[in-house]
Amino acid sequence: MNNDLSKPGNEGVQRFLDRAELLASTVAQLRKDLSLSDAELPVPEVSEETFEVLRAAVLPRLEELQRQSTTGLQTAMYRVDIPEAHLRRTMSLGGLHSLAGECVLRALQKVLTRLRFAGRF
Repeated sequence: MNNDLSKPGNEGVQRFLDRAELLASTVAQLRKDLSLSDAELPVPEVSEETFEVLRAAVLPRLEELQRQSTTGLQTAMYRVDIPEAHLRRTMSLGGLHSLAGECVLRALQKVLTRLRFAGRF
């Protein structure tokens, strides 16, 4: 993953979470990748804390996957598109909390990429 895109604030992709359409699409992507229901991951209000709200909502699912088996977590990260080496590095440096943030960022990157190639962004 490109670390420049994950910089906080106006320097990275997080800044795009202040757009309702992009936020809704990011939540939909997270639901799909992590097999979450609408109730488990509702679309949060747009605010400066949107990224942290999403990270906090994703974290319980990652904890559940890790408790079930390591292959469950690895399979989910494959769907999110986080390479195994990146998964191991993130887990060793910041644990599941950091991994939850990476999942949110990757989902947002997917949304932005689709919109860009569709000529809408």
